[in-house]
Amino acid sequence: MLTQMKSSRGGVGSLLSDPRLRQVVHNGQTLYTAVDIVGLLSDSQHPAELWSDLKSHHPAVGERVVTTAGNGEDLIDLEGIFRLIQSVDSPRAERFKNWLAETARQQMEEAEDPELALVRTRRAYEQDGYSRQWIDQRMRSVSARHELTSEWFRRGTRQSAQFRALTNQMMQSAFGMDVEAYRRYKGLFRTGQNLRDHMTDLELALMSLGEITAVELHRRRRSNGFDALLLDSKDAGTIISRTRHEIEGQTGGPVVSASNHLPQRAGGTPPLPPKNLAA
Repeated sequence: MLTQMKSSRGGVGSLLSDPRLRQVVHNGQTLYTAVDIVGLLSDSQHPAELWSDLKSHHPAVGERVVTTAGNGEDLIDLEGIFRLIQSVDSPRAERFKNWLAETARQQMEEAEDPELALVRTRRAYEQDGYSRQWIDQRMRSVSARHELTSEWFRRGTRQSAQFRALTNQMMQSAFGMDVEAYRRYKGLFRTGQNLRDHMTDLELALMSLGEITAVELHRRRRSNGFDALLLDSKDAGTIISRTRHEIEGQTGGPVVSASNHLPQRAGGTPPLPPKNLAA
């Protein structure tokens, strides 16, 4: 899972972040315009016709199409994109197929030796220029997140929409913003940009503390079912909110930063901020 988080940058993440790809959020899920995906994969001058042929010859791809009110385009989810990649015959699609095969191989290796996931993820962050201190905090945040989602699953959460709702409730209570609002605040608009990869050390620490607190509340209260877990998530977020305000009172500055976390390059020169960085 850790490898999947980092490898998406060099794989399908580059496809999802292409500015030519139109996408919409429907019922909390990001959907992508199928014709745009086909065009990006094939460089065809007639992507609509190619998409129509693909739907006819590959039913598994057509089954992933989602229709929304007010949108006449065929939309597909992430799994649909993976199926589409397998169906397109082009040099770029072939590169993505190789990436999918490599990712699958790594996940099988990591299932046998979980330590490999940590090593690979740490190495990827180091290559991106993140400091050792930040990487250590990021690794702790991954552990806290996994423990919380596992706890949610054990206590009855199954649907991805419920996992998102629980996360958003905690974020809203702790920071005054849900995940999407937090992303916009930091100027993150591309699908492949992970919010936590752009948090400061202190933001990550508070997020991890909130998730650990939620786990403790679930266990002590013996909470089961979505409504009970939602209440615990809100309470955990409220605790973090009080902690955040205490820190801000002592330091005289806000904890939540509109800036992305900018890793240091060799020689100590920080990289240029992204063009879409929030003011």
